Amino acid sequence: MGKENIAMLHSIDSSLTTVFENANNYSKLILADRVVQEQMKTGNIVSDFERQQLLISQIYSITQFSESIDMVWLTDQNEQQLTVGKSADFSIEKNSTEYDWIKKLNGKAKLLTKEQNGQNYSVLVRAFRDLNKFRTLGIIGVRIDNKKLRSLISKSSTSDDEKIIILNEDNEIICSVGNFHEFMQNSEIVRELEKSESEVIHRQRINGKNYYTAGIVNKEKGWKIIRYSPMIKTDGFSSVFRFNIILIMGLGFFIICISLTLARFLTVPVQALLEKMKSIEQGELEKIEEKAYLAEFRQLFHGYNKMTDEIKRLFQDTIEKQKRIRIVEMNEMQELMNPHFLYNTLEALEALILMDEKEKSAKLIRCLGQFYRKSVSGGREFLTVNEEIQIVKDYADILKIRFGDSFKFDVRLDETCRNFKIPKLTIQPLVENSFQHGIRIQEKYGYIQVNVQRENDKIHISVIDNGQGIPDNIIKEMEEGKVPDEKRSLGLRGTVQRLKVIYEDAFSYEIHNETMSEIHIYINCNVLGEK
Repeated sequence: MGKENIAMLHSIDSSLTTVFENANNYSKLILADRVVQEQMKTGNIVSDFERQQLLISQIYSITQFSESIDMVWLTDQNEQQLTVGKSADFSIEKNSTEYDWIKKLNGKAKLLTKEQNGQNYSVLVRAFRDLNKFRTLGIIGVRIDNKKLRSLISKSSTSDDEKIIILNEDNEIICSVGNFHEFMQNSEIVRELEKSESEVIHRQRINGKNYYTAGIVNKEKGWKIIRYSPMIKTDGFSSVFRFNIILIMGLGFFIICISLTLARFLTVPVQALLEKMKSIEQGELEKIEEKAYLAEFRQLFHGYNKMTDEIKRLFQDTIEKQKRIRIVEMNEMQELMNPHFLYNTLEALEALILMDEKEKSAKLIRCLGQFYRKSVSGGREFLTVNEEIQIVKDYADILKIRFGDSFKFDVRLDETCRNFKIPKLTIQPLVENSFQHGIRIQEKYGYIQVNVQRENDKIHISVIDNGQGIPDNIIKEMEEGKVPDEKRSLGLRGTVQRLKVIYEDAFSYEIHNETMSEIHIYINCNVLGEK
C-alpha cells in the first residue's frame, strides 16, 4: 500500500508538472508576441483604448486553446496592470523585494501562491523582457485554473476520507482535496519531507482513525505533495488502486501529448516567422516554407509571402525607374553640352569681334555664361519655373545675337506659377526644338511664344511657333510609346519621356499642328514642390 501511495503521488506530480510547463510555454508565447512586445515597450499599456483592446485580443488568441489557464495579467514599468480573463487582486510593485527577486531570475518563471476570496491560487510569474535589448519592461503572470488542479487531484482520490494536499516551497497550500485542516495541525510529515528532500511514508492515527501518510518533494519545482489515505482492509482494494494508478498515468501521458501537439501547432510557426522577420534586417527577403496546421497561421504566412513578393517587385520597379531617369537626364545633359552649340556661338563671337562689335560681343559672352551657369544650377535636379524661364530667355538672347531679328520671342508667365519646381531643362529643349526644326529652316519671319499658367489643379506649359510643325511620323511614334534611340532623346521626345518617368499619371501632353505648331504639357500641382 505504501509503494502504491508513492506511485500515485509521483503520477500526480507528473500531471502537475505538465500543467505548469504548459502554462510556462504559453507565458513564453505571450512574451515573444510582437504586438505585446511593442505595447510593453511604451511603458503605458492602458493609455490607448484601441491598442489596449488589440493587446487583449492578441493575448486571448494565444491562450484560447489552453484549458489550464484562467487569467493572464501584465504590469508595465509604471505599475499599470492589464488583466485578460478573470479578475484578480494580485500585483507586484516595482520597488518591492518581490519585483527585484523576480528580475534576478534571469527570465525564468516562478510559482507564487496568492489568496483571493478565501481561496489560494497559483500564479506563474516572470520578468517581461525586451527581446532585442533584454531590458526588463515589467511583469507577466499566468494564473493556473484552480478547478483544473482540483479536478486533476480528485481523479486520484479513491474515497471521501482521502485527503491530498499540495504545498509550495514556503509550505503554503497550492491546492487540496478534502477537509485537511485537522490533518495539517500535525505537520510532522512536512518537517520530515523538508529533512529528507525525497519521499516519506508511514502510518499515522488521526481522530481515532488509522491513515497511510505519504509525501514526496519535487526539488526542481519546489512543491510537496502529501496524501492521507484511510487504512481499509479489503481484497479488491489493491486491484482498484492499481487500476487508478494506470488510469492516472494514462491521463498524464494524454496531457503530455496534447501539450506537445499544441507546441507544434503554435511555437514552431511563430519561431519560423520570427526567423524570417529577423532576416529582413540583414536585407534578405525570403518566403516562409514552414507548413502551418492552423488556418490563422496559413493565412498569416500567405500574407507574409505575398508582402515579400510585393516588396521585391517594388524594389525592382524603383531601380528600373531610377535607371530610366538617369539615362534620359544623362542624354539631355550630354546633348546640352554638345560642342556644336558652343562652337557655333564661339564662331559668331569671333565674327563680331572681327567686325569690332564690342557691345554685341560682350552681350553674347554674358548670355552664354549665364545660360551654362543656370543650366548646371549647382547640381540641382529641379528648378523653379521662374529659373527655368530665365534659362530660356538667355538661350533666346544668344539666338538673337547670332541670327539677328529673324524671329520674335515672347514669354507669358502666370505669377502664381513662379515658385513651382519642375525638372531642370523642361522648357528650353522645347524652345530649341521649335527654333531648330521649325523657325530656322524657313525663310519667313519667325515667332516663338512660351506660356506658363495655372488651370484649376494643373500647371499648363505651352510652346507655340509659326514654323513648319512637328512631323506626323514623330507624333505617331510618341503616341505608340516607342522609345527613341539614346542619340535622338533630345528635345520634344526626350522631355516627354523624362516627364512620364518622373510624374507617371500626373503628367499629360498634347500636340497640335494647325495654323501654329503647339506643344502643351500638363502636370498636376499636387506633385510639384514649391520654393
